[in-house]
Amino acid sequence: MGPARHSLNTLRPLNEEELSEWEEAYAAVEAYLQALRLRNRLLVAELVRSILWRASARRAAEPEKAARLLAMEEALTEVAEWTQDVLDVPLENRRLAARGRLALLLVGMPDKWQGVFLTPSPWPPAFVEAMRKSYLAAGPGFHELTMVPKPLELNAIGSGAAQWWETMDRKPIMRIMFIGMLLGIIAITVWYFFLD
Repeated sequence: MGPARHSLNTLRPLNEEELSEWEEAYAAVEAYLQALRLRNRLLVAELVRSILWRASARRAAEPEKAARLLAMEEALTEVAEWTQDVLDVPLENRRLAARGRLALLLVGMPDKWQGVFLTPSPWPPAFVEAMRKSYLAAGPGFHELTMVPKPLELNAIGSGAAQWWETMDRKPIMRIMFIGMLLGIIAITVWYFFLD
């Protein structure tokens, strides 16, 4: 980790609202790093602190943005850029894709390589080689599928309804008789309930 790059003495006094806002930002970045399965609390705290310093510097230029949003943007950017540098492959929109996260997990980064995470180069050659192999293996394997249309299989009620519907389409007289009978039943029901 090395010596601290920023001194807490340079931090201007914060009011309670700002402290609460930066505490939320800290918790969000910490949760993100833990989701990447970093378990060493000292390492996570150091990484969160450096990310929050960069977010704080951006806050001066972008005061309308929430601290949590700035901190998460910085975290995503830093992890994506680091992964891109390690893999030597451009990531889409400079963001860590699912393949990059999967490569980190496949290579065993949380267990074997936590001390290497987000450090500048040079990285151990075994780590770089494992990351590149994992990234290629994490890609989607596309298989050509052929879909053959099959007839619908209906139960007894469904097949009976389908036959009845076809009969109504083929024989208009049957359709007229059915509609007349249906209207007659409705008329008798209305007469029985309202006129009786």
